[in-house]
Amino acid sequence: MLCLSHSTETMQIITFCEEETRSLGASVGRLAFPGLTILLHGGLGMGKTLLTQGIGKALGYCGIKSPTFILIAEHEGDMPLIHADLYRLDSHVEADALDFENYIDSGCLLVVEWAERWHTPPQKDTLDITITSENQNENSRTITVRALGNRAIEMLSKLSEEVSDTLRKKEGEYEDPGNRLHD
Repeated sequence: MLCLSHSTETMQIITFCEEETRSLGASVGRLAFPGLTILLHGGLGMGKTLLTQGIGKALGYCGIKSPTFILIAEHEGDMPLIHADLYRLDSHVEADALDFENYIDSGCLLVVEWAERWHTPPQKDTLDITITSENQNENSRTITVRALGNRAIEMLSKLSEEVSDTLRKKEGEYEDPGNRLHD
């Protein structure tokens, strides 16, 4: 994993394998709060479900699969996770009719794949995440996280710290003490 950039409202990360994408999702899940909406954008096979699996794992949910054919999967727990996949919807009207606001108002964590098909997503307490492919490696992904609203901006700051800590720990694992000139 590599953090390319970070500002108050945006962070860009490259993951180099599926496990790093899931790990980033787990970091998001650990920091999630009731009423948070996560909007996922990206083509087929980009890793939207992998990221969601990591989020779910951090919240204690296993076996998360893309709800493409059922549209919405509800995972009950301390913080309910609502996982929606809008791929099969033909219009914005269909997405708006799913009443996502009710889930958000009830304190659920809402994760929406193919979020570009939702015409009226919330503009606060939201992470808007776009996943694209890196040309050099078929498993590498550029993940851009944009925070909307004060609570999401605070969460993004904590996510940036967590990613930086993870990267520092990885660097320490690869450090070879035999290469030091002085102790």
